[in-house]
Amino acid sequence: MQKLGKAKSAKILDFESLKEIDKKPGVYVITYVEMGKPKNFTRLNGIDSEGILCIGRAINLNRRIREFQKDIMAEGLKEKYHSEGWNFRAYFRDNPNPNTIKLKVENVMVHWIYMKDEQEADNFETELIQQYVTRFQDKPPLNISIKRKR
Repeated sequence: MQKLGKAKSAKILDFESLKEIDKKPGVYVITYVEMGKPKNFTRLNGIDSEGILCIGRAINLNRRIREFQKDIMAEGLKEKYHSEGWNFRAYFRDNPNPNTIKLKVENVMVHWIYMKDEQEADNFETELIQQYVTRFQDKPPLNISIKRKR
């Protein structure tokens, strides 16, 4: 999260703050907090003390973050607006396995930073994901794939 610098943040259910997000390219990080502090997630190699659930990028941050918001609030698993939002519902909110970690939508945070263009956003997202994977030998829980810089 240090790499995000002066990123803006809001709870995913703070509809007013999310309306203010510009329709510009950028990178976003979805995190989870409990009692105002990031939740620790055990990863393959270590503990993610920042509570990172997902790292993503968008050509239009406003639209993409609102798609995530719409998806994690949706009922059931038939609709899909955002892959990682669907993953949140399937694995952490609606998972019928009694041994799973259950996460509450109201504790989800989104952090975003604007980039000058799509390429810069793509490069920065790749860099953040690679740093995460290098550190934990694992991907963020909601990310579907691991972007690699070749």
